[in-house]
Amino acid sequence: MQENIKGLYAAFKAKDARFDGRFFVGISSTGIYCRPVCKARQPKAENCTFFRTAAAAEQAGYRPCLLCRPELAPGTSVTDATADLVYRAARMLERNCGSGQSLREIAERLGCTDRHLRRIFTAEYHVSPVQYLQTCRLLLAKNLLTDTDLSVLEVAMAAGFGSLRRFNDLF
Repeated sequence: MQENIKGLYAAFKAKDARFDGRFFVGISSTGIYCRPVCKARQPKAENCTFFRTAAAAEQAGYRPCLLCRPELAPGTSVTDATADLVYRAARMLERNCGSGQSLREIAERLGCTDRHLRRIFTAEYHVSPVQYLQTCRLLLAKNLLTDTDLSVLEVAMAAGFGSLRRFNDLF
């Protein structure tokens, strides 16, 4: 990460919130590490070491800043774990919408139960994972119908519907 020190230092100097949680800065003169949005006095560039994660900064011997609290950076908080899991599940559903993979298999790949995945998915997106998957399949089918010369039956099967009847019911 040290290859782009000037760019990282410029982002740190600007206190730009867009970079919050994307990297951390270890300051050798104080022995602490900060988030890019820290309001503390700006250190010299030669005193800065840049890390991708807070864990890497701690491994290098730095302690967390008490002012900016690096443990609260976006993407590192415990509260972000649920949103991250739901986001990964949604991306997995989108990528595998035509494969016929079950929700239980997806939950196992994500390291949780299907019940937990259904509960947090519904809380985050206000639709069940099955409804989300059906929407993904419908969008894929629509694209296949408009962009290919496949028959309706072939589109239904390629989009992951078990039968033409199920495809017609949802479409």
